[in-house]
Amino acid sequence: MIRQFGRPGESWGALLQVLGPQCGQMEHSDHNQARSVSDPALLQRVAWSTRWQSRKQSRDYAERALDLLKGDKSRQAANRRGQALVTLSWQAKWRGDFYTAMRHALKAEGLLSEQSHPAERGQLYAILGVVYYSRQRLDLASASVSRGLSLVGPDTDTAVHIDLLTTLGTVQKYSGDFRSAGESLGRARALASGVELARVEHNVARWMLADGAAKHALTHAEKALALAEEYQNRVILPYAYEIVGACLADLGRHDEAEAHLVEGCDLARLDNDTRAQCQIISWRADLEEKRGDTLKARDLYRFGSEIAGKMKYALWQKRFSRGLADVYEALGDYENAVAAHKAAWRLEDEKRQ
Repeated sequence: MIRQFGRPGESWGALLQVLGPQCGQMEHSDHNQARSVSDPALLQRVAWSTRWQSRKQSRDYAERALDLLKGDKSRQAANRRGQALVTLSWQAKWRGDFYTAMRHALKAEGLLSEQSHPAERGQLYAILGVVYYSRQRLDLASASVSRGLSLVGPDTDTAVHIDLLTTLGTVQKYSGDFRSAGESLGRARALASGVELARVEHNVARWMLADGAAKHALTHAEKALALAEEYQNRVILPYAYEIVGACLADLGRHDEAEAHLVEGCDLARLDNDTRAQCQIISWRADLEEKRGDTLKARDLYRFGSEIAGKMKYALWQKRFSRGLADVYEALGDYENAVAAHKAAWRLEDEKRQ
């Protein structure tokens, strides 16, 4: 088992004594608590172990570990810096800060060799896969995930292997290969449990919804939501609300859909998760279009398009452009409809498979 991604060991108890009983729970700790701990290896292990449950705490501990390692030029310190950067890159990816995610990932690659740190490098390849497909570089995403899978099998690090499989399934879905996407997600689901299963179920729901099976997708989305709440998976929680809302909207249960989307967006705002907010705004715009409130849908698509543009989230920019084209056409604003269609076509042309 790779050190960073294994169990913290006996030293976990020592850290709990310093930080108190709230350690590992959602957003109950802050950077000041981390400053009372002077072991960067311990801080990083906890930063990684709490990544799903406490987003801010995970970042604070990883950043504190980096602070403590400044000036230490030993090989061991370089490894620990690399591990802290993996955690920070992972967190940045989930909240939609793709530039920071890539910057941290590339720095970590220079500190952690594939031979000595296959799990960490595999995790970096999974992160880069998401960054690449979010920018519509499916070719680079596929290559990145393939490299990660060549390094990390289910016996090397199960959680990293699951991450690689779910990322592979997403790349396959966006490439139009729904059958292969389902197979990849099925392999991930067979390995996952607890906090990891919440993530996989939410990916399965997305795949099924995209494949036109909203009723079955809802079953998996609701399971993802229940698991995220049970295991305090704060990262997945807003995304689970998002996909439940999207499924309900597709099934015509509009009021229930709105309630779930609003709850997911509120959680995403609390965690500064721009990616979740962006995606939820898209579904909310789609919901208003279904309800016949075209003006509200237009305003939401515009708002979401601005956010996606600032994030350089090309995958969702294309979705917003298509939505805007439809609502402009419905409003008789054909000039803007043509402009939105052209923007969507340009983004589609820029996609690389």
